[in-house]
Amino acid sequence: MTWKFHVRAAIQRRLFSRILQILESQMVVIILSTVRPAARRSRQHSTSLSQEDKVYRIEALLYRMEGVKRVSSSIIDR
Repeated sequence: MTWKFHVRAAIQRRLFSRILQILESQMVVIILSTVRPAARRSRQHSTSLSQEDKVYRIEALLYRMEGVKRVSSSIIDR
């Protein structure tokens, strides 16, 4: 399945590289990753191939990170 992760986070040094490290540590294939900076927060959208049970684990790991405000995921295709 292909999932899209939406992460809203504070703008901090190296935060988005740490987010990508979490995805890599869960051994998912990252198809696309984009970052859109805003005033004090930025958004990162990552599209990856993953199993459903890993999605919940990834969300939990992302929420533990300092600076991450909100995480959501959605299925793009099955």
